[in-house]
Order: sequence, then structure tokens, then C-alpha cells
Amino acid sequence: MRLDAVTMTAVRKLLILSSDTGEGHNSAAAAVENAAKSAGFATSIRKPVEESTKVNRWLAGFYNTLLTHRPQWMGWYFWMIDTARPNERDCFYSRVRRYIGRFIDSENPDIVLSVHPMLNHFLQRFIKEERLEIACYTLVTDPFPPFWRGWSSPYVDRYFVPTDEALQALAASGIPPGRIERVRMPVRSRFVPATMTEIRDLRATLKLDDANIILINGGARGGGPLLKIYRRVRSAASGANILIVCGSNKRLRWRIERMHHPRTRTFGFLDDIYRYVAAADIVVTKPGALSTYEALACHVPVLLTGLPSLMPQESGLFDAAVHYDFGFAARTFDELEAIIGKGAQEWARRRPAISRFYERTSAAELLERIQPAHAAS
Repeated sequence: MRLDAVTMTAVRKLLILSSDTGEGHNSAAAAVENAAKSAGFATSIRKPVEESTKVNRWLAGFYNTLLTHRPQWMGWYFWMIDTARPNERDCFYSRVRRYIGRFIDSENPDIVLSVHPMLNHFLQRFIKEERLEIACYTLVTDPFPPFWRGWSSPYVDRYFVPTDEALQALAASGIPPGRIERVRMPVRSRFVPATMTEIRDLRATLKLDDANIILINGGARGGGPLLKIYRRVRSAASGANILIVCGSNKRLRWRIERMHHPRTRTFGFLDDIYRYVAAADIVVTKPGALSTYEALACHVPVLLTGLPSLMPQESGLFDAAVHYDFGFAARTFDELEAIIGKGAQEWARRRPAISRFYERTSAAELLERIQPAHAAS
């Protein structure tokens, strides 16, 4: 079914639920929002965790603090949340039920789409209890298990997952397979392969020579051992141009800039990061789903790092880089240095596998799946 044939009749309002706990969820939400608006949807992104109670805001802030300063503790946090399951508890639901009613009234959506594992229970439960004619869908933005248990909810009408492994894991958690569909992971539309002209323009803007470009993507918060990663990458590729995204970590950026290395460029939060990703010969990043898929959409191989340790929800993607041959994976700094030392010719050998593993999409496929399902509900 073509998207433009049903847009105006089947959908009036699409509400996307996201959170600032992990910037990848917001990237996925933005990709869906942009595609939906282009197709004529009335669309909005809301963040119920950050918008609701002080306790929820504190929990979100605590998660981000761990992610930035103590990523090695995230395994413990993962276990704690999956064991306590606060997003399923009646005591918490009763406290926010009135807020949820006001929240839904303020948006009046036809479809609710969650892209976050902690946003699949309370709001959807309220919709079912009140028998509201609102379809509830979830886009699972973790492409490989192990998953947060919060993804699985009896109140979600249909799930969309990016891999067969995700489908199987979700079904194993108790979700009927008939309620799960495969779609490609949506990425923001500007993440496309760069032309040679675009690469030359970026080099000119940053005053770089023709040496290889290595992008170290520290994400929105610049967490983890990025300084040590930079030093090892610089040691293994002394002649390369290194771009390092420090996000909001101003101290990290200051420490690197103090080294005054002529082939290093540092950045905070980049609105046009797609230009830097597409121009790179390799992207070094932790195995966040969207940062990885955005690099793959640009046809750039990735080096996924498990330093100093892997978060459980990212371990599946970390292993997939080697299994599907679209990139590299380093659990130690010595492995990181060895992979960088292989050079651009070896990195480029992964490019054919990228096309086999992932074909980019701006979320149109997801929207086409949602509309006929909604029209029939």
C-alpha cells in the first residue's frame, strides 16, 4: 500500500514517545517525525518521563550521570530496573494515572508510537482501561537481544523490530509473533553517503589535508574513557585526521585541545553531525543502535567499543558487527589500537557487507505498516 494513498484518511495525529535517557531514542523519534510530517501527518514528540514527576526526572538524570561518568556500572543498573520493573507497578501507575489522562487529552492522538523501553506500559494501560480508540505501537530500537524487559507489554497492539533476532527475542518474552513485524531501522534523512565534493568541502572547512579521517563519536554527553580512546587511536594512526565529538563534556574537549595536535579537531554537540559521519573512513563509537545505524546509512564502517565494559542492551549489536561483518569490535584498548592500525584499506573491506546488512530508510516503511493496521482497528 502506498503511503500517500492513505495518509489523510487513515491518520490524523501521531504521538511519538521518547526520552532523553539515551540520545539514540531521540534520533529514532526524529527520523519518524520527519518522515511523518513529510507525508502529511500531524506529529509530535513527547517525553513523559522528563515531563511527569520529580522522581522520574531524577531517575532519568541518574541514568545519564551513570552513562557519562560510570558506564561500567550500567550492567548493575540494567539488572536493577529489569528486576524491580517500576514501569509495571500498580503503586506507581496509580500515582501518575491522572497525569496520563491530562497528557492524552492535551495531544488527542490517533496513534501512539513508543521508541523507548520504559514507555510501553502506563500510558498504553490507561488507553486500554478507558477504551480509547487509540492504536498503541512500539518501535524496538534495540536491534539485538538482550533487551530491557520494559519493551514487552500486554498493552501494545503491534511491535516493529529491525532484525530477525529482535523478533525472536520479543516472541520469547511472551509477545505473540503475530503482533511483531520486521522493518528497517529508521534513521534521519540526512544520513546518506557523502559525495567527493562534500568530503572536500568538509576538509576545507576544517582545514584538513587528504589523510584518512577517523571520527570518534562520544555522543551527546561524551561519556566513557574517550580521552584514553583518543590517545590510543592517535598512537595507532599518527598520520590520520581525527575528529572527536565530545558532546556536553567540556572538560574532555578542553583536555584534548590543550594537546594542540595539528590533525585533531574537537566538537561539542553537532547539529550537522551527518556531514562528519559521512566523510569519515571509519567511525569509532560505543554500540548505540542509532549512532551505529546512522554510520551504516552513510556506508561507513564502524568500530564498536566495549570500553571499559559493555552495557547489556548493547552487547548484541557489539557482537553483530563481527558476525555480519559490517564493522569491528574492540573489548580492550589493545584490540582498539590493532584495528585502527590496520588502516583504511582494511576498514573499507567492510563496506560491501554494510549493504547486505542494512539498507537505509527514513521511516516511510514503518509509516506504511502503521496506517493500514490503524485503518483496520
